[in-house]
Amino acid sequence: MGPGMHRTSRELEEILVDCSGDGASEKTPDTAFSNKKSALLQLIEESSVMKTIIFCNKVSTKLRHAERIENVLNRLDRKGIHKRVLPFHAALAQESRLANMEEFCSSQSKDKSLFFVCTDRASRGIDFMGVDHVVLFDFPRDPSEYVRRVGRTARGAGGKGKAFIFVVGKQVSLARRIIERNRKGHPLHDVPAGI
Repeated sequence: MGPGMHRTSRELEEILVDCSGDGASEKTPDTAFSNKKSALLQLIEESSVMKTIIFCNKVSTKLRHAERIENVLNRLDRKGIHKRVLPFHAALAQESRLANMEEFCSSQSKDKSLFFVCTDRASRGIDFMGVDHVVLFDFPRDPSEYVRRVGRTARGAGGKGKAFIFVVGKQVSLARRIIERNRKGHPLHDVPAGI
C-alpha cells in the first residue's frame, strides 16, 4: 500500500459519456451496446490518435463485448489513417495475445492508429507508455478496477491522456462520484462496489 494506490494521474482527463439514450427508447443490453458503439465510433471519427485501449468486461459473459467491438473496428473504414485492431482477451491463444501486446507496446508509428481491445487482463502489471486514450466501453464492477483501467494512460513524467467512461443508467452517478474523488486526489477505498 502506497500513497498513490488507487489514485489517478494529475495529467489524466476523465470524460464521462452517458450512453443511456433518450427516455423513450427501451433499456436493454442491446440498446446499451448500440449507444456505446455509436459513442465509440463518434470518438474515433473526431479524434485521430495513435494508441487507444478499449476495455470491456470479461469475455466469458454472454454479451462478449470485446469480440463485438473488435469486429466493429475491423469493419471501420477511416480515410487517410490506417488502423490496426489488436485484441487481448481470454478467447485468444496466449501467443496471439502476447504478440498483440508486444506490437501495441512497441509501436512508434505515426501513420497508423492502434486499437487494443481488451478485458481486465491488460489493466494489471503491464506498463503501457504513449497511450493517448483509454475507453471504458464497459464500466468495471469494482471502483479499484476503474483506477487500474484509466491508469493505462497519462503515465510517466509529463504523460498526458484522456479516459472516456461510457456509462448507462445507475452507472452514471457512481462514475460521477469516482471522477469527483479522483479530481480531489482522494483514494477510492470507500466507494461501494457492485453495479
